[in-house]
Amino acid sequence: MLDIIRKIIQGINTMLKFILNIIFVYLFLFSTSYATENKNNQDIEEQINLNNEYARTILKNLNNDFYLNINDETETLNREINYLQSKIAINKKQKNDFAVLRDETEKEILTLNKKFNYTLSRLTNYIHEYKEKELFYEIIDKNIDFINNINIDKFTKVYEENKDNQNPIFLNFYNNYTQLYNLINKQLFSLNYLKNNISKYRKTNFFIDEFNIQNIIKKVDSQKYIKYASNITNHYLNITVGEFLVVIFIILFFRLINTKIINILIKYVSKITSVLTNNHYDSSNPSNFVKDILNKPLILILYTFSIQISVLILVDNTLLISQITPWINTIYMAVFTWIVYKILDNSISTYAQTLLETYPNVRKEMIVFILRIFKIILILIVILFLFSQLGIDIKAIAASLGVGGIAIALASKDTLANFFGSLNIMTDNSFSQGDWIKTSSIEGTVVDIRMRTTRIRTFDNALITVPNSELANAHIMNWSKRIIGRRIKMSIGITYECKMEDIVNLKKDIYDMLKNHKDIATEDNTVFDDNKKFDVIKHEDLKGVKKTLLVYIDEYANSSINILIYCFSKSPDWEEWLKTKEDVIIKISELVHKNNCEFAYPAQTIHIKRDKEI
Repeated sequence: MLDIIRKIIQGINTMLKFILNIIFVYLFLFSTSYATENKNNQDIEEQINLNNEYARTILKNLNNDFYLNINDETETLNREINYLQSKIAINKKQKNDFAVLRDETEKEILTLNKKFNYTLSRLTNYIHEYKEKELFYEIIDKNIDFINNINIDKFTKVYEENKDNQNPIFLNFYNNYTQLYNLINKQLFSLNYLKNNISKYRKTNFFIDEFNIQNIIKKVDSQKYIKYASNITNHYLNITVGEFLVVIFIILFFRLINTKIINILIKYVSKITSVLTNNHYDSSNPSNFVKDILNKPLILILYTFSIQISVLILVDNTLLISQITPWINTIYMAVFTWIVYKILDNSISTYAQTLLETYPNVRKEMIVFILRIFKIILILIVILFLFSQLGIDIKAIAASLGVGGIAIALASKDTLANFFGSLNIMTDNSFSQGDWIKTSSIEGTVVDIRMRTTRIRTFDNALITVPNSELANAHIMNWSKRIIGRRIKMSIGITYECKMEDIVNLKKDIYDMLKNHKDIATEDNTVFDDNKKFDVIKHEDLKGVKKTLLVYIDEYANSSINILIYCFSKSPDWEEWLKTKEDVIIKISELVHKNNCEFAYPAQTIHIKRDKEI
């Protein structure tokens, strides 16, 4: 009986131990599962927090223009992708499967980063260009579609089949696969975050969002009676009815601006400039100064702008638009430089006389010369801007010019010699525009002095173009470099029958007449400089002042007694000199008759001597 009780108790103990073991194992497994699940939940929560932080950092960088210029990083990624592509091709030939997978996953990581960087860069540019909201959604959705099209399942399948493999190459593949998996989730999370929070980095603009051109075109093409026609025209002509109507509207709008609004603007600006310059404003005739500057440039800018908008509407090829845009930007730059040059040119033309009166040492030729140099500089700036817009390396061009400078200098030595000859003419002030000059082979009036040549109008009305290098080295006689004094020189012949006393009185009367003549330069009526201090250069000789007056009985000629008259007119003008000379001749004739003298003329007296008678 005791044995039976003992066996029953042992059975109960065994049963209790079994139950307790089961409970213990269950509790252990439950606690382990709970801990694992808790750890997984913590990892997921941590990953979400990291993704949130990463997305916020991207948003902050967008607002700070961090992604505006990432060209260098993109080029680095392209080189690494090309290198990996070469490695993949080699490993495929050698059938290194794990190496191929390792490089493919790394290539996918680099491609993802490249595409993501491009998206962030475009978003930054869109922010600065105030693009419509649809473009932001479009670029983000394209990146999301690109990520979703990545076939990560093939990498997952290989991982599941070989997850216990300890091959170092496989472990590298596993690390890349894990990084790729996390990167996909992180970028998808960030892109969706940017898409849902677009208002945090793009300011809402009702006009741009609702009244942009593309939106208007879509609304027009979606109309009931236009939709069918738009589909037909888009299929056969690659243009919708909405696009056609918008382009026509743009052309008519800018036509209205060119015909009406520009004239109103010019009148308004003319009124402002007249107030600033204290000039009377005539509303029926606005200032030609303002009109010459603004009229044509504004018309050209508006037409260029209308063409640019039309191209953006009608052309869907972004590559073609990117090729056209630099030329349009260069037109804007050229028009701007044209306006600057016109302002300078018109200002100098308007106030040149006042400038010359205020600063007597300033030469007209120097002003024109500087304007021409400034014009060349502006043209060079436009050309360099065009090169930069087309992506041409200006530094390389400058370096090539430095290398080929000797050849260019040799090829253009005559042009350079003429240019420096013009500088010599300007600095030496040997002659100016309008001067009467004479060289060994040319005589005439200087028309203008240009950068390479000088044009001279001869007295028989021919126009001669002379290289400046020749004039700079020539002996030039400048008849216009005189302020007072154009010479009058003559010799008056009096007959031998006249008495010497009368001839002496005639000489004195002629002298007195010239000395008191208002148009003859003398010591009394021509006072040039009262400064008594020592001068290195005599100012009268430098400026061209002659006032010598000489009247003397000069010689016994064959048939007359000659009186020398030597004086200078006060005016250097040729016509004024002729008038003065004529008046002097008339008055000398009167004085000859007054003093009982006669003008001699060529004559011969023959005396015949008779022989003595035998």
